[in-house]
Amino acid sequence: MSRPLRIEFPGATYHVTARGDRREAIFVDDTDRAGLLDVLAQGLQRFDAVALAYCLMGNHYHFVLQTRQANLSRLMRHVNGVHTQRFNRRHGQVGHLFQGRFKAILVDTDAYLLTLCRYVELNPVRAGWAADPLAWAWSSCRAHVGAAPAPVWLDTQGLHAQLMGRECRTAAEAAQAARRYAALLESDPALQIWPGALQRQIYLGDDAFVGRMQALGGSTVAAVAAAEVPRIQRRPPHRPSQAADGGSQMPADSWSTPSAARSAALWRAYREEGVTMTALAARCGISVSRVSRLIAAVEGAKGKT
Repeated sequence: MSRPLRIEFPGATYHVTARGDRREAIFVDDTDRAGLLDVLAQGLQRFDAVALAYCLMGNHYHFVLQTRQANLSRLMRHVNGVHTQRFNRRHGQVGHLFQGRFKAILVDTDAYLLTLCRYVELNPVRAGWAADPLAWAWSSCRAHVGAAPAPVWLDTQGLHAQLMGRECRTAAEAAQAARRYAALLESDPALQIWPGALQRQIYLGDDAFVGRMQALGGSTVAAVAAAEVPRIQRRPPHRPSQAADGGSQMPADSWSTPSAARSAALWRAYREEGVTMTALAARCGISVSRVSRLIAAVEGAKGKT
């Protein structure tokens, strides 16, 4: 059986899911759910990553994860492996808990992050387990709307920055972002994003995004035997696109120049060349929220001229 392609690079964002073997439960009770979140927290700290959203259901989970290093596979082997060990020990079972490997979809955060996080947190509503996403305790929804404190590994600030167009600098701005996100959740409780936006089974983005991701993942694709990767995932996009970091258009020393020049280079790459904030953050070695703030500062300055 062919194995799904994995493209891993610093700053990548993924929608990660895993389902129980034979679709059986991966949680018996809330103690199991709390245990998985504990394992996830340990894994995110160990492998230098953050979560942007999560939802734990009965026989599966959804995570939206951003890795600061090219190590998603190592992170998820830890999460699923340790949870399986704990689950089996607690319930006197042996063998596999999950149905094969985890599934990971590479996400264009600029276009789909907010929609994807809402989709993940609305799972209990679509499944009929809750009338309101806030009523389901085992998701990131309450933290994102300001109804509960966010765990340290959940990047609520990054999600709010997407809503506001820049990082929230005050408690009032964070509260405003939380209200905006709550309104988005209420606007479409039956929200669906599959399969229309999904490309080649592993990309959530348009053809240009697919091209940029394939360019970044070229070495990864070459390292995997062609027979192991489904043909649809190896097929090039419909039209060519630039490399994800905009390297062909931006001088290499743009990132080491003074902050004003770097901010201008970031703005050009984002607004004129279509490079995502995630890719720019990876290139510069800074956070996505910092990239958003720098771009917003340039736009503010342009508005005054």
